[in-house]
This record gives sequence, structure tokens and C-alpha cells, in this order.
Amino acid sequence: MTLLLAAALGLVLTGAFVQLARSRGWGKVIREAGPQSHLGKAGTPTMGGVAFLTAAFLVVLLLGPRDATTLAMLAVTAAAAALGLLDDRASLARKRRRLEGEDVDAATGILARYRILGHLVIGAAFATWTVNAGFRTFAPTWLDLALYTLAVAGSINAFNFTDGLDGLAAGVTAIVLLFFLGSPFAAALLGALLAFLWYNSHPARVIMGGVGSEALGAAVAALAITSGTVLVLPLVALIPVLEVVSVVLQVAYFRATGGKRLFRMSPFHHHFELAGLSEQQVTMRFWLVTALCVAAGLAVTGRAPW
Repeated sequence: MTLLLAAALGLVLTGAFVQLARSRGWGKVIREAGPQSHLGKAGTPTMGGVAFLTAAFLVVLLLGPRDATTLAMLAVTAAAAALGLLDDRASLARKRRRLEGEDVDAATGILARYRILGHLVIGAAFATWTVNAGFRTFAPTWLDLALYTLAVAGSINAFNFTDGLDGLAAGVTAIVLLFFLGSPFAAALLGALLAFLWYNSHPARVIMGGVGSEALGAAVAALAITSGTVLVLPLVALIPVLEVVSVVLQVAYFRATGGKRLFRMSPFHHHFELAGLSEQQVTMRFWLVTALCVAAGLAVTGRAPW
């Protein structure tokens, strides 16, 4: 019931959001340095994460449970969404300034160092709550605090970098959420996300934006921490992990070699695009890899985590 209601509400809210975004000019700015095939996506309504997150939150609050753990997961997801929304709004503001003649990079929002600082603050706050609530992985408190903080901050970035192709981040996350499906929060988020995919599948009529991708990263990390499966998270969410690692390796290699590139382009999905695969082929294969990783995660844990 939770999943179905969230899916129904998500369809309505996402459809309404697409119309609102078009009327308000909330169109995505595409990086000129990215794949040339993506330039045609410029102007596609962005910040669609607002719609599916609203649907998921309303259903969770309506059907429950409203225990401390669920409310804490909603809080960390909302905090990450708020930071992503600020970044999206900053990018749209730069787009308007560029249209007015200013020489600014319209594809840039909040500077990366400030965003990462925000992610660490969100992660540290959630880590402090979870440790005090009794969710433990290791004996030393400081080690759990560090692990949970990095899990949240890293997951936010990983899922954000995964959002680069039509249906990629939404589909990968939907499959990852199957690992946590016993949680009402995961069920509501999955239902709303499937509704969003109806509009986000290729060719996308709406993009989730940082408000959606960063919130999804925080939500998945929160589910893993509170279900005691945080150590399995890198396996279950292997694709997002590879996406963020590819960016780190690309930057490090570029600086170490004086301008050479390890991948054709990062994040990882662009490397395969430039290697000759179509956007749909990359997306589908990343979905399949994620499905195998979720199955492997269930085999490793020996049970559903909820």
C-alpha cells in the first residue's frame, strides 16, 4: 500500500511539476565540456526531485511509522535535498545572469568545497544521532562516527555523480532500494521514484537535479546505517561508488601527469558514451550490474536487512 500510494501520488506531482517548471523557465543548463550529444537536453525541466520527495515524505508521514528512526531518516534526506536545491537554484540564477549578458559559468552552482563541507556536516549530525540511538558497527564510538559521517557524505556525492543520463540515477537507486524494501521509508521512496522514472526515462521530460540525487544518496546511506548493512553498501551501490571514484581518479591522474586523462571523460558513464555506447545502452547495463550487486548483497547478508 505504501509503495502503490507513493507511486500514484508521485505520478500526479511529477506531472504537475513538469508543467510548473516549464512555465517558470526552470530548464537544465548543460556543461559545454560534456558530451556533445547532451547539448540537446538544455532547457529540460530540472529539480524534479522536489516532486518525488514530496510524494514519498507525505506517504511516510500519512501511513507511518513515525518512530524516531524513520523521522531521523526523513530529516537527513530533507537536509541533503535542501543543500541540493540551493545548488540547483544557484545554477538557475547564473543561467539568468548569463542570459542578461554577464560572463558567468551557468552550469556551476555552489562551489564544490562548500558543498562537500555541507555534506560532512549533514553526515556528522546523522552519525551523532545514530550512535547515540544505539546503531553500532564497531566498538570505538569515534570509529562509528567517522564511518557513518563518511558513508552519508560519500553516498550523497556518489549518487549525485550518477545523475547524468536519462533514467540512470533513478533506475539505479530504485534497484538499490529493493535491498531495503522491508522499510516503509524505502517502499515509499521506491514508489515515488518509479513514478518519476515514467517522466525521466529516455528522452527525459524532467531531470531530478541535485535536490533529488543528493537526497537519494543520503536516504540510501541512512537506510544502510540503521539496518546494520553499512559495510555492504559499497557492494549494493557499486555503480554510484564507481562513478565518484572515477571522478577522483580522473582529477588525481590529470594533476599528476600534467594534463593526461585516465578516462575519456568522467563520471564513468560518459567514458562509455564516448567509447561508442548509446545513452540507453549505458543506462540499461548499469541497471543490470546494480541488480546483480543487490542480489550479491542479499547473499552476503543472508537475509533482507529489514
